[in-house]
Amino acid sequence: MYIFFLLSFLLFLWQNHKNASFISESLSDYFIKFFFGLVSCIIPTGFALSEFNAINQPIALGIGVNILAFAEGFLFRKLSDNQRFDLKKSFSELKTRLKVFLGNQNLLNKFSIGILSFSLFFTTIFNLIISFITVPNEWDSMTGHLVKCAFYLQNGNMNRIQGTTWTIDFYPNSLPTIQIFFYHLLGEKGFKIIHYLSYWAFVASVYGISKTINNNFSRNIWVLLISALLPTALVQATTTETDIVLTAYLGALVYFMFSFKNKSNILNISLISLMAGVFIGHKVTFLLISPALFVVAIYTVLWKKEFYKKIMFFASTFVVGILIFVLPTGYIGNIKEVGEFSMGSLSAPPLVMQWHGVEHLSTKDKIKNFALNIGRYSSDFLNFDGVRGTGIGKQANEIFRVVPNKIYDNFHLEGDRFTAVSGFSFEHPIRFYLERPYWGIISFGMILPIIIYLLFSFRKNKKENLPYLVLILAVILHFLSLCYSAVYDPIKARYFMNMAVWCLPLLAIKPYSSFSFGLKTYQVYGLFCSIIISLSAICTVLFTRIHPVFAEKNIFNTSRIEQLTIGRPDITSAYQRFDEMVPKDAIIALGTQQEHEDFEYPLWGKDFKRKLIPIHPFRSAVKPIPAEAQYLFYSKGVIPYKEGDILLGDGDKNKDTAVEESMFFLRKLK
Repeated sequence: MYIFFLLSFLLFLWQNHKNASFISESLSDYFIKFFFGLVSCIIPTGFALSEFNAINQPIALGIGVNILAFAEGFLFRKLSDNQRFDLKKSFSELKTRLKVFLGNQNLLNKFSIGILSFSLFFTTIFNLIISFITVPNEWDSMTGHLVKCAFYLQNGNMNRIQGTTWTIDFYPNSLPTIQIFFYHLLGEKGFKIIHYLSYWAFVASVYGISKTINNNFSRNIWVLLISALLPTALVQATTTETDIVLTAYLGALVYFMFSFKNKSNILNISLISLMAGVFIGHKVTFLLISPALFVVAIYTVLWKKEFYKKIMFFASTFVVGILIFVLPTGYIGNIKEVGEFSMGSLSAPPLVMQWHGVEHLSTKDKIKNFALNIGRYSSDFLNFDGVRGTGIGKQANEIFRVVPNKIYDNFHLEGDRFTAVSGFSFEHPIRFYLERPYWGIISFGMILPIIIYLLFSFRKNKKENLPYLVLILAVILHFLSLCYSAVYDPIKARYFMNMAVWCLPLLAIKPYSSFSFGLKTYQVYGLFCSIIISLSAICTVLFTRIHPVFAEKNIFNTSRIEQLTIGRPDITSAYQRFDEMVPKDAIIALGTQQEHEDFEYPLWGKDFKRKLIPIHPFRSAVKPIPAEAQYLFYSKGVIPYKEGDILLGDGDKNKDTAVEESMFFLRKLK
């Protein structure tokens, strides 16, 4: 069975390559369209197979994606001219262009290029190592994201489960279809493949957007190198968080919009329509990006007369995109379960929206929260993320923060007012800035000066600077949208990665692109920034808490259970005992706590052969233990202790996690 799936996967890659080659014009264009073809075939295949209880059947997945890839190829040949893009020739031309590019640089620029390139090489190799030797272990995946995937593999479909944690039922099902596809290819490490691919799709998209605005190879290489070293992107590339995938979708969508501005053909209209469906169906936070996206759409699409000549075609393909990628993803089920339509009901139960949202706040409190968030999130950006994960870097960051702290102190930002997860402080606990870094010097040392420069010199070179001014407006709207939409949350750094799609192409503006501007001052500053960016990137991948490298227990010597529970070390022994005592194919009734966000993913076992049945749905009474269950695994406080139950772990001894850790018990039923 695996051999057949592997062969079908290789056939799918070949078909996708031929399709992308047929409609591509450059190497970056090819990679973006290849990524689009990959996700646009896998997602609807997963939705369709779920209806037949076959999403856990790799042969069916292999056949399904090939059928859709063939259909896409037929569609592209009807809609486009035959470009006959040659991948091998393109790589050869790139090699020549890079030689010419490097030969034209002075010593300072060569140092900058060399430092950034070495850092990119190091982080790429190291992140590949992390991907292949570690299992997914971040908190949200252990309680929700991958728990969904495990249930879907167990049940064969993506029906609502009434899980212990709300995210199991309310998060959209678009991403799990892709994660399950790659699980069949590489086991549980395959869950991370789409995230790593999304990292490169994001880099290619930012480069592609920059290229559509200006065709200066030197400036665009600068954009590419810095984009690939963004701390938040490097961390998310090896996890199973959802936001890097959303960012890749956004990047591809915006790239197709700019491509339409340059070439207003029916193919680009189709790609915009279908990619919009993929983007909307992924996660409800697309709504927070919509104001910024609409501004860019006005500039790239809605101002073009050619668009209105093709508007009926756009409308029909957009409807097709919604039908294929959005309606089956779970939004309708969320609204039905909540019982009323609202923006919040698309994504979470009302109780959760009271924790994280602002819909329940008065108008006055919404304004206060908005104002506080502008100060809080702007403060979070003013840190040397990555570098401050080290002792020396932390000291340097504290020195740098002296002036900002004095300024921000005047606004009384610290405290628990309008916050989730934890209160705001200028120095967040290490778990937040190691696992959820922002952008480091790229934000305040490079992008912010560019924005200020453009806003004060917009009258110069109006035609050349107009697309950058549009992107700046998108940046502002996006930032304000995130500040308004919810109370402050220290993990929101990953949300702000979406904003990088607007920000990073700004690095190609001539006065701040050290590879294209002759003044030594800019070149020296560019070299300084390159050094800090490189140090930040290397430190980011080396000092991530969920992937320890230098600790006594590190990624090279820990067992699977130790890796899975690294975020909650007090429960490691309990899960190890469970794994030793419970047969690999047992049926287990699951009585865990939502409030404590107990880890459920590790309980399936390495080969996912155990069957878990949740009996404590989110904020509901405990259900009866099903007759088929052979074991009961429960947390203290959910089910009363019974004589003979085995205490697996002692609970929270060290007080080293954000929530109180549970005491776990095991009861043999049969």
